[in-house]
Amino acid sequence: MKTASFERIITQDSTLLRQLREKSILLVTDCSKGILFDDASHAAYNAAFFDDTAASACETLLTSAFLRTCPCAVLIDFPKAAGLFQASGVSSDERMQTALLMSRINFMGTDGIRGKVDFDTHGNCIGSFLKRNALTPSLVEKTCFAFAELVRAKGIVRPGDTCIIGNDGRDAASDWRLNQAVVDGFLRAGMNLLDLGVIPTACVPHAMLREGFRCGAMLTASHNPANQNGIKFFIDGKKLLPEGCQGDYALSADMFACCNLKSLPQKSGILIHEEKAVDQAANLILSALPGNTSDLLKETVLVLDTANGASAETGKKVLDALEVPWSTKNQEPTGANINSHCGVSEIEGTELFEGARYHDYIPFIKEIFDKGRMHEPDTVYGISLDGDGDRGFLLVYDRQNDCVHVVDGDKCGFILAEYFLTATGIRSRDWWFVCTIESDIMVAAAARKALGLQTKIVSVGDKWIGNFAEKNLLVGVEVSGHVIFPVSFKDGRGMHGTLLSGIGLLTGLMTLVAVKTLRLPVEILIAPFATGFSKTLYTFFVDKTRFFKESAVWKSDAALIQKQVEAFKTSGALPAETELVFEDKEDPDVLYISLVNNQELLGCVFVRNSGTEDKTATYVKGKRHIKQALAALCTRVQENHIKLMKNEKSIELRYEAAIMAGLKEKPEVSFKDIKTSLENEPDVTVNENELMGVVYGLKREGRIVTRRAETGDELLILLA
Repeated sequence: MKTASFERIITQDSTLLRQLREKSILLVTDCSKGILFDDASHAAYNAAFFDDTAASACETLLTSAFLRTCPCAVLIDFPKAAGLFQASGVSSDERMQTALLMSRINFMGTDGIRGKVDFDTHGNCIGSFLKRNALTPSLVEKTCFAFAELVRAKGIVRPGDTCIIGNDGRDAASDWRLNQAVVDGFLRAGMNLLDLGVIPTACVPHAMLREGFRCGAMLTASHNPANQNGIKFFIDGKKLLPEGCQGDYALSADMFACCNLKSLPQKSGILIHEEKAVDQAANLILSALPGNTSDLLKETVLVLDTANGASAETGKKVLDALEVPWSTKNQEPTGANINSHCGVSEIEGTELFEGARYHDYIPFIKEIFDKGRMHEPDTVYGISLDGDGDRGFLLVYDRQNDCVHVVDGDKCGFILAEYFLTATGIRSRDWWFVCTIESDIMVAAAARKALGLQTKIVSVGDKWIGNFAEKNLLVGVEVSGHVIFPVSFKDGRGMHGTLLSGIGLLTGLMTLVAVKTLRLPVEILIAPFATGFSKTLYTFFVDKTRFFKESAVWKSDAALIQKQVEAFKTSGALPAETELVFEDKEDPDVLYISLVNNQELLGCVFVRNSGTEDKTATYVKGKRHIKQALAALCTRVQENHIKLMKNEKSIELRYEAAIMAGLKEKPEVSFKDIKTSLENEPDVTVNENELMGVVYGLKREGRIVTRRAETGDELLILLA
């Protein structure tokens, strides 16, 4: 667009644009540099973001009822909105609303904000986050300040009220600099703080509800590698959802304002450290378990993997109190070793570990084999958690077949639902079983048919379960190990309260109680319902801005899926009557397609950006008789993402190229050799944690596997 045309628009609509800014409805042209659409001092720069035909689109969009009536703060990428408006073929009113909604900027992901820990203080902290996923102390401080201001502006808290905070321990590797940034952000907002220290995530909303405090924050990157961190926010014991005036979009607008348009005030609040937080966490778990738990588990041998994270001290107190024989291989957290060769992220997606491959496994799995081979059958179990302790898997050693089975979140949740119905005698049709779209496609059907429960499938993320609006949630599940069921407690006034937040250790222990109470044999424990086929393929180190509803990559994926399905129908891999049904989910940027044959659901394929890492995921789920078609479909879409989505500007892609080049020269190469080769490149400064993150990513993509050499160096082996 010509500069003169741009200047005419912002001049003639200057009053409207000023009013929008006063309402925190912020139109930006370059979010990474903090430049607003109506900034006359950058008119020539801003004009270059629009093509010559965009003037009419901009003028039309500024007349939108959405902008005039929007009650909440919002940050909108206005060049993107203009482009979408021009490209759409629907009616004008619908085009305006859709273009503006799809162009809202959200810095939050599936579960709060996350990024790579970065102490480079140069430049705009939001720009650093958008360009290289950098989570700096400045961004953390301003994000916490923005959250405090958000809840204060909506009357949820007042200056001098108390906020609960906690962390998963990884920040110890950074001398607690990010935790201090969390503290500073809230203190600058005039909030008092009660710091629980290193504690499982669920303890933050529990303390809020118990003490009557209405907001909280947890410094954690959950299952992500140690070089990453993030923040999960809570209001009234629940995580934020995207929409609403206390949601992710509103918080993102306030973050932008705090980083670019405001100066933060001096600190004025008070910080108090809670010395009994670990005891309170242990008591919460112990009080949720039935009174006969110790008796039920007295002949059980338990191996615990806390992922060197938030549950280390809490887990020890709980298992010691239960007097359960237990051991661990990951109970010495340093911050730098969280989720490293341990935790659920190392085993999710795996259903079975075979004894013949014992030497290939992480120490936790080896410990289960070691204990299982020594003790009586059906007595040795494992519980694996993630870094912040909100996810949990149960594992069981099978003596007859010398293998370890993984009981994932779907299976744990189904077993718990059956146990709760049996133990309480409640009427099943009055209660809900909720799962996310990541769950096995058959688990909801089984809960409905076998258990008589009402069921609902929601978008990815346990926040949708914790915010479940219908009454009487019995169990909410996600295959990743998020399992939520109502946990009762008494608050500071002796009143009964209910916590809806996942506690991985409680999930594992309660599932084990259910197994013992219901007398489930191993064959039922590992297959409590007729499972479907499921496969997930990730593409790491991507530019996530390339995938959104109706983007070029979105359309490419949709066309590819349609083409492949037609080919499978022709070959007989899918029934000839198979139809594709495009479905909208709570998250509008999820491409979700169901495969239906004569009104019968065969399966689904869906694609989404991760909300926690720089990766895009492709999922297929369905009935087992079409698994070959589904698996091939998943692979084709991942290949499309590797071609179209990789972020050429990221250092991780340099690391990836070096690893793959090394593996072309010889069948295996050591981590040390890769690091050395990169250090010999003139313009590369190697960060070992980042390089390890690339190894992790390539493993998850299915392109390499790793094993330990006798020298202790890690060998990277190209996956056949």
